[in-house]
Amino acid sequence: MSQMNVGQVCRALILKYDSENVKVTNEELATKVVELFKKHDVAVKTSASCIAWYKNDMKKKGIILKKSQVKSIEIDLDTIE
Repeated sequence: MSQMNVGQVCRALILKYDSENVKVTNEELATKVVELFKKHDVAVKTSASCIAWYKNDMKKKGIILKKSQVKSIEIDLDTIE
């Protein structure tokens, strides 16, 4: 267990859900962050806009991929002539 600030928690959750390919809205993530801090009696005002900012920053830094960068298909190579 380690101490994390709001930004670190936001980034960790974004990365977790992205790596697990779990679809959550920015609003859902913001609510989750606020609830996590509330459990420790710390009031924070994280919003969906904050989550969007963190996601964009992580995309710019290549930490998570932009959805337009993900190009893949499922293919059976044995069926190709």
